[in-house]
Amino acid sequence: MKRYFYSAALGAVLINACACAADTAVEKKEEVPPVAVQAPVVEQKKENPKPADEITAADFRRAVQTAVRNMMRSGTLDAGTDRYTVTVSHIVDTTKKGFDTAEIKRRVAAELAAGRKVRVVTAGTKNAAPQMNVSGRVTQRTAYVRGGKKRQEYYLQLVLTDLKTGMMLWETVTPVVRKK
Repeated sequence: MKRYFYSAALGAVLINACACAADTAVEKKEEVPPVAVQAPVVEQKKENPKPADEITAADFRRAVQTAVRNMMRSGTLDAGTDRYTVTVSHIVDTTKKGFDTAEIKRRVAAELAAGRKVRVVTAGTKNAAPQMNVSGRVTQRTAYVRGGKKRQEYYLQLVLTDLKTGMMLWETVTPVVRKK
């Protein structure tokens, strides 16, 4: 019986202590001034700007323009009265950047067509068999500059091949330079 009485008394003391603690907590909450709630700010997604030395599509456009104009001026595509039929087969990207080779291929074909010295056809055309083929490669080179720093350089290599003989008629390597 003594034990039961002692447990009941201890329980009553604990209940009163908890009630007092709850009352003081309620009293403290009432003393806290109300805080104004602000609406959450939604951050707009911003595209990460490319570093100043990063190569862009515009840089490749300029390199393709330069390479194709050099091809036109070389006289390799002069056919007299008739125009050669040319196809652009493939552009290979050997860099670690993963440049858009389909866009480069379209640019080469567009520049060749704009020059009006050749007729540009797609590879599967049945009506006009191509006489020449333009293929290319994008390469990367690491150059070491003053102070031991590294600089990545990119080049566009275009090759013009006669499809009947397989002879390489013209080749150029054009640097892809970041315009400042």
